[in-house]
Amino acid sequence: MISQVFAKESTPAIRNPVLPGVWQEGGAKAIGQLISNIMTMAFIVAGLMTTFSLLTGGLQWITSGGDKAGLEAARNKIIHSLVGLVLVVSTWAIITQVLFPFLGLSFPIIKFPTLGG
Repeated sequence: MISQVFAKESTPAIRNPVLPGVWQEGGAKAIGQLISNIMTMAFIVAGLMTTFSLLTGGLQWITSGGDKAGLEAARNKIIHSLVGLVLVVSTWAIITQVLFPFLGLSFPIIKFPTLGG
């Protein structure tokens, strides 16, 4: 009798913060999905910032006109952008390959639109 009481224990369904209007079991899944989505957005923003920094460094290099100080500043901006890119990629690898599997979370797969035939 006591085992039947404890066997029927369940967590109530909660509203999914990622997909409004969809109910799911357990708050841990919702929190895990929310963390995954935040991390995805952070990596996308970091990638866009790196691209912008590389482009501005390249333009600064082109428009320096042979000025040594301008060339040095442009070169430093490009090097710092590439170091930042390496840090972002290595952080992504550590989080998705080590931390998320350890915590039982999954990193969302980003599907890019393609031209279908």
